[in-house]
Amino acid sequence: MRRGEVAPDNTMTALILSDWLDLLQLQHPVEIDLGLERVARVAERLELLDSYPTTLTVAGTNGKGSVVEVLSALLTGAGLSVGAYTSPHLLRFNERIRINGRLANDHEIVAAFEEIDRARGEISLTYFEVATIAALWIFREHGVDVQVLEVGLGGRLDAVNIVDADVAVVTSIGLDHTEWLGNDRAQVAVEKAGIARFGCPCVVAEWDPPASLKVCLDEIGAKPFWVGSDWAVSDSHVSLSSGQNLLLPSFSGLLPQNIGAAVEAIHQSGLIEVDQAVTGSVRTLSMTGRLSRQRRGELEVVMDVAHNVEAVAVLIDYLQTHPIAGTTTAMFGVMGDKPIHDIITACLGVFDEWNLIDLSHVDRAMTIDKLAGALRGESVARQGRFEALWPAVRAGSSDGDRVVIFGSFFSVGEALAFFNAEDAAVGGGY
Repeated sequence: MRRGEVAPDNTMTALILSDWLDLLQLQHPVEIDLGLERVARVAERLELLDSYPTTLTVAGTNGKGSVVEVLSALLTGAGLSVGAYTSPHLLRFNERIRINGRLANDHEIVAAFEEIDRARGEISLTYFEVATIAALWIFREHGVDVQVLEVGLGGRLDAVNIVDADVAVVTSIGLDHTEWLGNDRAQVAVEKAGIARFGCPCVVAEWDPPASLKVCLDEIGAKPFWVGSDWAVSDSHVSLSSGQNLLLPSFSGLLPQNIGAAVEAIHQSGLIEVDQAVTGSVRTLSMTGRLSRQRRGELEVVMDVAHNVEAVAVLIDYLQTHPIAGTTTAMFGVMGDKPIHDIITACLGVFDEWNLIDLSHVDRAMTIDKLAGALRGESVARQGRFEALWPAVRAGSSDGDRVVIFGSFFSVGEALAFFNAEDAAVGGGY
C-alpha cells in the first residue's frame, strides 16, 4: 500500500485482524509491563523515532480521551491532517487509531501488525505496546501533520512516551492503577509529569495539583501552564495564556476544563492561530460513553465509563443536578484493581437499586461476589451478563425511570453492542 493510500475493508481482513488481536493477548507473559526499552527498540527498527510529526501527548487520571477528541476535532477543522491514538476501545479495536476522524480500517492495522512482527524479532511486546507502535506506523504512512497521543497508564513509563511531545497535557490527577502508579497523588503526579520535555509547554488542567507535579516539571525543565493562573476556564469560555477570551465549542458530556486545556494546548503548539473561528468550527463535541444519553422506549439511559472515584463523582454530580421523577437504577461492572469501597461510598443514596454486570469473561474484572460484598446494605436486585440483565431491568422499570450503566469500558461496550443489535433487529430503534 502506498503511503497515504486508504486500503479497502472486507470480511477476510476482519477475520485476520480478529486473529491478530487474539494473538496479541497471548504473546506477552503479562498484560501490563511498564517500561520503554523494549517498545523503543522495535520502534527504532521501524525508523519511527528518526522523525515524526508534531506530537501532542495527553496524560491524566480522567479526561484524557476528551482532550484528544477536542484536539483532533479542532485541528482537523482547521485543515490539518491529524492522527489520533486513544485507548481502550468500546466496540472495535479500530476506534483506537483514527486519521482525520476516520477509524483505521482492518487492512491498515493488519499491515502495521505484520511490519511490527517482522521487526520485533526476539522482543516480546504487550498488546498495548503493539497497538501504540501500530498507530505511529499508520500515522507515518498517511503523512499526518500532527499526532495526538493518549497515554494508556501513567505517563513516564507508558509506551506512548517513546515519542517526545512538543506539547504535553496533564488532566486530572487521582488514584487509579495504584499497583503501578503509587498510593498517593504525589506519586501519581510524578508519573504523569514524565511525558513533559525540556523547554516544551505542559498544559495542566488539574485544579489542585500536588506539589510534586511542579517539582517534577521544574526538574524536567518544561514550561508549565497552570489552569487557574496561566489560563482559565468557565462553563462557557476559556481565557488563554495569550490573554484571548474565547467562547468554548458547544459540548455534551465533557468537562469545560478538558476542552479549555485542548484549546490552550493548540495555542501553545503554534500549529494554527487560535481564535473564535477555530473554536466555533466544530459541531457539538461529545464522546460515546461519557455521559452518553439515549431513550430506550420509556426509559432514559445514561452510559458512562466512570471507573474510578473522581470519574464517578462527576457522574453522580450530573445525576443529582438533573433529577427525574422516577427511580434511578444502576447497572454496574468494574475491574478488580479499582477502589470499590470508595466508589460505592460516592454513590450512596443515589441509586434505588443495583444490578451487577458479570464480567467474569474478562481476566481483570472484579468478581460478582466481591461487588455484592461491597454493596452490602444497598439494594442489589439482580446479577448476570448484560444481555440477560437488561430485559429484566427494563421489565421492572416504568415511564420516567432512569437506568445508569457505568464502570468499566467493558460494561458500557457490552451495553452499546446489545443496543445496536436490538436497534438493527427492529429496523432502526425507538
